[in-house]
Amino acid sequence: MLSQPPHMRSLSSKLLTLTIAWLLLAMTSIGYTLVLSWKLEGGAAAINDAGSLRMRSYRVAMLVSEGAPLATVQAENQHFSDTLASLRKGDPARPLFLPDNDEVRLQANEIEQHWRKELLPRLELAASQPHQPGSQARPDVSGFVDHIDRLVKLIEEDNARNTTLLRFFQMALIAMAIVGSFAMMFLLFLLVIRPLNTLGEGIARLRDGELDARMEVSGNDEFALISTGFNQMASHLQELYATLEQKVEDKTRSVEEKNRHLTALYGTTAFLHESHELEPMCDGFIGRLMELTGADAGSVRLVDVKRGRLELIAQRGLPPEMLEDDHCAPLEGCYCGEAVPQPFAVIRRFDRMQHAEEKHCQRAGYQEISVFHIRYNQGNVGIFTLYFRQVTPLSPQDQFLLETLGSHLGIAIENLRLAARDRQFAVAEERNLMAQGLHDSIAQSLSFLNLQVQMLEAALDGDETEQAQENLGFIRTGVQECYEDVRELLLNFRTRINKEDFADAVRTLLSRFEQQAHVATQLNMQGNGLPLDPQQQLQVIFILQEALSNVRKHAQAQHVIIDIRNEADFVMTISDDGCGFDQQRFEARKSRHVGLSIMQERAARIHGHIAIRPLPAAGTEVSLTLPHTERQAA
Repeated sequence: MLSQPPHMRSLSSKLLTLTIAWLLLAMTSIGYTLVLSWKLEGGAAAINDAGSLRMRSYRVAMLVSEGAPLATVQAENQHFSDTLASLRKGDPARPLFLPDNDEVRLQANEIEQHWRKELLPRLELAASQPHQPGSQARPDVSGFVDHIDRLVKLIEEDNARNTTLLRFFQMALIAMAIVGSFAMMFLLFLLVIRPLNTLGEGIARLRDGELDARMEVSGNDEFALISTGFNQMASHLQELYATLEQKVEDKTRSVEEKNRHLTALYGTTAFLHESHELEPMCDGFIGRLMELTGADAGSVRLVDVKRGRLELIAQRGLPPEMLEDDHCAPLEGCYCGEAVPQPFAVIRRFDRMQHAEEKHCQRAGYQEISVFHIRYNQGNVGIFTLYFRQVTPLSPQDQFLLETLGSHLGIAIENLRLAARDRQFAVAEERNLMAQGLHDSIAQSLSFLNLQVQMLEAALDGDETEQAQENLGFIRTGVQECYEDVRELLLNFRTRINKEDFADAVRTLLSRFEQQAHVATQLNMQGNGLPLDPQQQLQVIFILQEALSNVRKHAQAQHVIIDIRNEADFVMTISDDGCGFDQQRFEARKSRHVGLSIMQERAARIHGHIAIRPLPAAGTEVSLTLPHTERQAA
């Protein structure tokens, strides 16, 4: 079978070619019918002119017989000659022409020759002779008219043949239109509708689950391209369906693995954020990782760079001989120490290290160890090691997860260290405040007692009984004040409050002050602002204790008013009706007043400020202000 040229293979090219062919055939037929119609019209005009020649022949003969003037006969003869010449020459504009027929043209030549050589000369001769009207016989033109009749008959026969052809072509056009319509319908069915139906059947089969449905590809047109694409799509769907179960299983396994990682990450992170000591925290951490990876043993070691050692903090599953003879303690002693400076985790499979020196973990029967870093801010805090008695490859995802968990452990360890340093700092601050309190109260009282003892010795040596009794009274009073100061300090140090019982703590403090100092107190609390956080509450209580202590020691007051307003700003005011103080003298000795320094330091811890001023009548007012910009929900 001959192959089609490329430009004839597409459906659009086929349809365009068929359309052009049908159009050319139709235009040719229509054109030929137009030519036949034009010939028939010219033939009809020729019949009319030839018929007029008969009439003119009789007319000229009549004019001659009637003795018409020569000029009239000549004019009529000229009209006859012009009509005959026009008939011979033709006129496409009318249209007028003789049929393209030899017999017709021969007959027309014969008529012209007969006219010019025989009839015209006789008519002109007869018309030129003098005669009386009606005296001359009519010239015989019957023979000439017979020639004209024969010409007309020949033209009519030619027109009849053309009419038959015209009807034939008209019928052919009708037949061609009918056949063309059926042919186009058949070709549309063959080239478009049937391929579409076949494609629809394939789609329906594919929709019903017949994934092996395929389309027959024939030719190289658009439907062949669509069929090829359909077959490729069906093959891909069949392949996907065939491997769907495996892909679902793989995806499920991947999701389960990710869920396992997320669960491990969440659980371990939550555990690390709980409150733990270092060793329990590391022990719980390595236990979770052993459960996650299936390791047979694990250990956590922290780096001591100064000593060049790895300190074992927690372990699970290690044999006693490895614990007794800890070769991993020196940084250069084992694979654990060698992994510390490495940027990534180090995994050792001993079956691939035939020529390496046997380490103690190999002698213990482990086939593989995985060493991961514990880091904080890109610095090495330590390492944790997982020991496997069977080779257990860790995927890159598992390694990344373990490295991430190691970073979380590093943050937790660093937080423990920071918390320990904060506790040390807080203890140091409290010790400083204790020292200041002791210096301001007990040390001064003891110094006063020491002076009184010396004066008592001098009075006894001088046998000054009255002076000795006075000194003993001072000593007794001083000892009582020392006792009260010590008791007050002990009570202050034991103070424990929270945001729920802040008001109760204030009332308890005031009740104890009334019992010790025998001074009446009045508490006014108002406002509905944010509650103080525990640190703020503690420092406010300490400041109130110090202010009341100063009232007891120096004010000689009978009544104390404590006004606490908790609104946008927290303001606490302690006012007494005591002796007050001299403002200028106070400003001069302000830096040496230990009690005031203690209150200012405690206020600074919570970003507040202390103000002390004498009241206009008598007494002193101490106010603590904590601005709203330094407060937050407790």
